[in-house]
Amino acid sequence: MNHRFPLHLACGLVALLLAASCTESFSERRQREAREFSQRECPRMVDAYIRMDSMAFVADPVGLVYYYTVLGELDNDSLLTPDVVEDFRQRLLENIRNDINMRRDKEEGFTFTYHYTSESTGKTFIEASFGPEDYR
Repeated sequence: MNHRFPLHLACGLVALLLAASCTESFSERRQREAREFSQRECPRMVDAYIRMDSMAFVADPVGLVYYYTVLGELDNDSLLTPDVVEDFRQRLLENIRNDINMRRDKEEGFTFTYHYTSESTGKTFIEASFGPEDYR
């Protein structure tokens, strides 16, 4: 009787081990996807006054950061009254709550940060972060 390990089983075991060692965690995948999205899609105009510059995955707190530049007529910090800023923050939060494409990120407890910079001054215009305690 031959007690050698069958070659096809050995090859299958090696393939399984290689596949398992090459799998990405969800966070690793999101980091790669954010980088690829930024390389492929950015910069791009969201509308006449806002340009998306990039998206990045961050580890602490785990989440995504979206970088935008404000241009033209909206690039005027005198427009940023407390009511306007609060209304803008609420719209961002509602978008997170309603965006089905963010479902898995929200299930993982991601924090979403939106960073808007003035084109004319380079200063932060608005920065808003939303964690699970905000969108759940």
